[in-house]
Amino acid sequence: MFKLMKMIPKRLKWFFLLGSFFILITVLINIFFPNLISQFIKLIIVDNRTETTDIIFFDGRIAFNNIPISDAKNYLIIAIVLSTLSNIAFVFLGTFIIIYAAENCSKFFRITLFEKIQKLSLKNIADLKSESIITRVSNDIAIFWEFLVNGTTILIKGMFLVIGTVILAIWTDLSLSIVIAIMIPSLLIMIAIVGLSTKNLLRDTQKTVEFLTKNIDENINGIKVIKTYNLEKQRKAVFKENNQKWYQLQRKSSIIFMTAAPVFFMLINFLVLGIYGLIAKEFANPNATNLQAVIVQQSESLAKLNTFIDYLYNLSFGIMMMMFFLVSMFRAIVSAKRINEIYDYKIDDLYVADGLVLNQNYDLHIKDLNFKYYQEAPELTLSNINLKLPFKHTLGIIGPTGSGKSTLANLIIHNYLYNDGSIKIGNQELKEINSKNLHDSVGIVYQKALLYSGTIRSNLLWAKEDATEQEIQEALENACAAEFVNKFEDGLDHPVAMGGSNLSGGQKQRLSIARALLRKPKILILDDSTSALDNLTTKKVIENIKQNYDCSTIIISQKIGALKNANNIVVMEQGKIVSQGKHEELINLSELYNSIYTKQLDQ
Repeated sequence: MFKLMKMIPKRLKWFFLLGSFFILITVLINIFFPNLISQFIKLIIVDNRTETTDIIFFDGRIAFNNIPISDAKNYLIIAIVLSTLSNIAFVFLGTFIIIYAAENCSKFFRITLFEKIQKLSLKNIADLKSESIITRVSNDIAIFWEFLVNGTTILIKGMFLVIGTVILAIWTDLSLSIVIAIMIPSLLIMIAIVGLSTKNLLRDTQKTVEFLTKNIDENINGIKVIKTYNLEKQRKAVFKENNQKWYQLQRKSSIIFMTAAPVFFMLINFLVLGIYGLIAKEFANPNATNLQAVIVQQSESLAKLNTFIDYLYNLSFGIMMMMFFLVSMFRAIVSAKRINEIYDYKIDDLYVADGLVLNQNYDLHIKDLNFKYYQEAPELTLSNINLKLPFKHTLGIIGPTGSGKSTLANLIIHNYLYNDGSIKIGNQELKEINSKNLHDSVGIVYQKALLYSGTIRSNLLWAKEDATEQEIQEALENACAAEFVNKFEDGLDHPVAMGGSNLSGGQKQRLSIARALLRKPKILILDDSTSALDNLTTKKVIENIKQNYDCSTIIISQKIGALKNANNIVVMEQGKIVSQGKHEELINLSELYNSIYTKQLDQ
């Protein structure tokens, strides 16, 4: 947690310091306020019994000596009103400044976390899990924000109320301060018990929130599958189970906190009774000899009673605030640890800022490539991959699910870090090429088309911000998307819902292909990105790319019709290339290819 505190920008630290100063002033006013009230009570009691009086604070320290009763009342009323107004003003200023600083801290942490997340590789994201990342960026930062606010308001108020009240209580009356000496250790023991009892519960609650987030995300994204297979009851049962776990954890921690509160106030009430008992002795055994002196003495005792009860409540309020602070701190420690896990996460450093720039040679050459996602994994994901793709040629890749096709595609665009083997474009090693230059030259379209909320135009312009209308239309035509786009009343400005949910699968894939073509890459990878298109549209899209774009094309597909005209077709199985050649050759040479071809032919 201290690491996050150190990361806060210096400018915001000064705001926290200024806000804390204003809060401290309010605490000093609150500590002094009971003395003003007690003096006013004393004046009401002795009114009409004496013409002059003293205003005395803190065990005989005279502020005003032998002044008329009416003047004393006026002074005290003015002091009470000014203290109240000052308290309101300083509370507002301090709280406003601290919340402003805390909001900007949250903004700072979210931006820096997002920047770190942007650098994560696909493998890193798989390790951390997307639902965990979302929870850390949203919920955990919100909890840390709460701690920043509580830490600078509740802690300062609580700590200085306790310290100031104890000092003034001893200063006011040492014998009555025995009650406070009993109170503080008792409350601290209770706070420690509450803190230790809830620490693990709060940590487990955060983990349960992650499971709930993941469960909701799966239910929303998989709604079609759920309804198709009538899985509503099963998904409800899973959600209910996760929700019940969260409920049980929240319930346990809430019971502890709710039980602590009445015990806390019961202890305070017993201590108030103790103060009444000590003051009652002074009433029963006055030291004065005449009636007027007895009245003055008893008025001072009543004033002292009022002051000490206020001190007691100030002290209990201060300790309670510190208890709330500790609860907030325990939650923040858990959240800070989870946030720091992202900051400290050792990423696969894939971004090359000052690397080589691709020349006019865009031949792709993969030699002796081996890859596995984790070093401790017993088997390789890709084994002994050797491929050559001359510029402007088409390479087809086919194989069963899990054969490593998409992994190979992600390695070619440097989404994963490889250490065993070589991938070269031209004569330059892939991992030494400038990342921006590589992504400008090598494009990929995934099977799951990713569209953002906005319009068709805004989604296409992700590839090229300054694209002209003619370039956009050209890309749409070649992706066979112009026809349906032009049918929309608002054309390119047709709204796109989040994830493209208001478009069909085929429409989303064609828009994704158009977006990739708008960048005019030198190597284009279609990673099963025509799976939602019919055979005629698939064939047309591939022909358009071959005829109208100066690029090499890698087609990964389960449909032989999509890649049968490729210059070379690679058949993969269990992370290995088991055969390669042209379509006609593979029908005779590869049993796997022939099997896939025969099944699709029958269909």
